[in-house]
Amino acid sequence: MSIGDGAVLICGLGALGQACLERLLPFDVPLRAVDLHSPQWRRADLSQRISLVVQGDMRQAQVLERAGVRQCRSVLLLSADSQVNLEAALQVRVLNPDADVVVRSRSGEQSIGQLLEQRLPKVAVVDPLVLTAGAVASAVQPHEGLIQLDTHGEDETISVVSQAEAATALACRRMRANGGAPSDLWITVRQRGSAVQHAKGSNWWQLPIKILRWQPRWRSLAWQPMSWVAPLVLAAIVLGLALFSGQAGSWQRALLITLGLLQGEFVDPVMLLSQRSLWHLLAGLSYALLGTLLTSALVALILERLLTERLGLRRRDRVKGGSRQVVIVDGPEVVEPIRTLLGSERIGVQTASLSEGMTALDRELERLNNSQVVGIGLLSNHLLSNVHAALALQQKDPTCRLAVLAHAMEASDQLGQMLGGVTVISAVDLAADALVATAFGERVERVLQIKGVNHLVVRYRIEPDDQLCGLTVARVENGYGMTVLRHQRQHRPQARAIPPLDWSLLAGDAITVLATLDSLRRVECGDREPPQWCVELRCQPHPHERFVVQQCLARYLDLAPGQVQGWLDGHWKRSKPLDRDLAELMERELQRLRVQTRLCRADAPSHPGSSHD
Repeated sequence: MSIGDGAVLICGLGALGQACLERLLPFDVPLRAVDLHSPQWRRADLSQRISLVVQGDMRQAQVLERAGVRQCRSVLLLSADSQVNLEAALQVRVLNPDADVVVRSRSGEQSIGQLLEQRLPKVAVVDPLVLTAGAVASAVQPHEGLIQLDTHGEDETISVVSQAEAATALACRRMRANGGAPSDLWITVRQRGSAVQHAKGSNWWQLPIKILRWQPRWRSLAWQPMSWVAPLVLAAIVLGLALFSGQAGSWQRALLITLGLLQGEFVDPVMLLSQRSLWHLLAGLSYALLGTLLTSALVALILERLLTERLGLRRRDRVKGGSRQVVIVDGPEVVEPIRTLLGSERIGVQTASLSEGMTALDRELERLNNSQVVGIGLLSNHLLSNVHAALALQQKDPTCRLAVLAHAMEASDQLGQMLGGVTVISAVDLAADALVATAFGERVERVLQIKGVNHLVVRYRIEPDDQLCGLTVARVENGYGMTVLRHQRQHRPQARAIPPLDWSLLAGDAITVLATLDSLRRVECGDREPPQWCVELRCQPHPHERFVVQQCLARYLDLAPGQVQGWLDGHWKRSKPLDRDLAELMERELQRLRVQTRLCRADAPSHPGSSHD
């Protein structure tokens, strides 16, 4: 992950290209650019920070050669035309087989993008709009952020929540802010859907509410013909056998009479009912009427299915009463990713459109009257339409979470503050952060916006010469200001969510982290904050506890057990500088072993009589 002398080439200097250029400046790498026309600079100083700008078609080999593509470590293809970007990616790979190539695409080229990633090494195809799915999902649901991890069949939901909500989680850790300092938010892990189950509770006084909630489910059975037609037909056949078997003489003839009547016509197939009482005639007439209804329902069902397939229509599923729902307006490309994310919290996703103005959206909200609409995402291409709808919805329901997508606007946080209570998500900002991180070989899985700051969910594969190799989880989090979400050892199928702080990262391990772009830059540059805390201790343990204390000191001080013999002589000792959370863990464990300890800063005066070992 260390930065070499290779340059980064940006092809396409539109709004997204210049946003990526601004984020690349702190990385201190040579920057080159290619654009079809003379770029319209948003900042005058950007043109001075680029060492070379070549004007021409990025798909032409001679243009790329003039830009020095063979010496570049990374190439970003950011034209607004995804076809041009994909064609240029093939040309770049021919000229430079070793460079990381990042291709901007659209949802229509998803299949060819996946094939290129599989066949061409170090090529990443990124759809900027799809990257907004994580930010939209985190903005419209109750938690501050939402991260979903699937640990080999055992679904675990990792969320960013407040300290009060973290109390009910299976595991939790304070989220890291810039510089490694702890923030006021917590990263929690719990089994899928456990938060919803906990919220519902199991108190006896909630039983009437649960019974009332079944009412919409009974109504929904009317829209599921197979759920009542098949049992009704079976019951009619059994009842017919019981009614007609005595008169027909055998169950075979009774079955024939029953099936004949269920055809929908009052026809006596064996001329038996006409010779019986009026009661049998009425029973036969009732079966004929029932058969008529069943036949009509079957014909209607067949016609509906045929017309639905022919016309491409689809009946919308009924929403369960009392369920939590989110409405996504336009943005069909991100509906399924958002549905996957929110499904872990048992939040349904419904869709609407602003093509007819507020009319279609009002109809959809009217359909969801029996449910709880917790958030609405407005993702159309027209910013003013999104803002107008958000302000109108805010007046109707001030408690509903609203998210507006600004496709080409960067100052989204300032606009959100002006609107008040509306989260404005900039597709350009999110995409630029993810594209720059991908340009340095990182695998960006998702982009979140937490308290107005973009956070990237990034997957690392630890290499032997990596900056992170050999570090503990605590050192990674405190040194670089990122949070380790998941850790997986090489050749082990089971991954650990929120791993212990004293675990070491070895070559071949895979980790998933939540980090800002600045944290990733510090990893690339090797800019790590040093540990700033020490543990002073004095112990002369009982012989029965001596081995346990010795093992504890060896683990936290990263020493062999024999090297800590001198720490057990009853004099004050001072540890090497440690990260605060690791030092606090060491202090608590030693106090449990009845060892006298004191936590202090590394630059603080030592305890009288203490020595540094």
